[in-house]
Amino acid sequence: MEDKFIDVHAHISDRSLEKIRNNFLESISNSYLILNSGENKDDSERILKDSKMYPFLLPCIGLHPNEIAYKSYKIIQEEFDFFSRNIGQFFAVSEIGLDYKSKDIYQIEQEKEFLYRILEQAEKNNKVCIIHSRKAIEDVFDVVSSFNIKVILHNFEGNLRNLNRAQELGINISISTGFMKFKKENIIKNVNVDKLFTETDSPALSPDSNINTPLNIPKLLNYISSIKKMEAEQIKSIVYKNFRRLFYD
Repeated sequence: MEDKFIDVHAHISDRSLEKIRNNFLESISNSYLILNSGENKDDSERILKDSKMYPFLLPCIGLHPNEIAYKSYKIIQEEFDFFSRNIGQFFAVSEIGLDYKSKDIYQIEQEKEFLYRILEQAEKNNKVCIIHSRKAIEDVFDVVSSFNIKVILHNFEGNLRNLNRAQELGINISISTGFMKFKKENIIKNVNVDKLFTETDSPALSPDSNINTPLNIPKLLNYISSIKKMEAEQIKSIVYKNFRRLFYD
């Protein structure tokens, strides 16, 4: 079986991709596996429908921390009820996490409460979790270490000390196309290849001035390979094997 390009975190069902989505999806159907991440109930429902049309779009159910922070407790409880009822229909759990940027203490506490509850459901249903962290990485470590779950930190935000802690905890690290702008070569250089994943976070985190799509994964592999001093095909193969091991072993 040929190794596939892995985009472990993207928002392919995002409205901003509607005009171009079918064209690029049809061009990559045999060569990619894409985890299509949801941020709320409506998003997750669209994602499930899209996965029926494009089987290589692996549907993920999520409840983004910003959704949790900025909506009422009642609305988020309804969103969480949908999540709990439907998690079994989805390939993985994404996008979830903690985001403390511009939040007050009440919003942060609401985020943390629901993240615990989401991870309880993920553990119960044996789902891999792709986790968002912004200005919250130590709290993310504390929360996930309370559960027996498999975790990928998407668009890894931390420093080398955080990277070492993540790897000690068995957490996987996703390098995004945004790293090509952020110039975080130290993280790429020091991440263990057996914990390495690739993502675009499409349509965000473009490496250039164009809208981001999974078509940029080969560019990201070339960038990682130049830093790791390895062939791009070798990085591609490693990431694919990591994917198979994490989700199917």
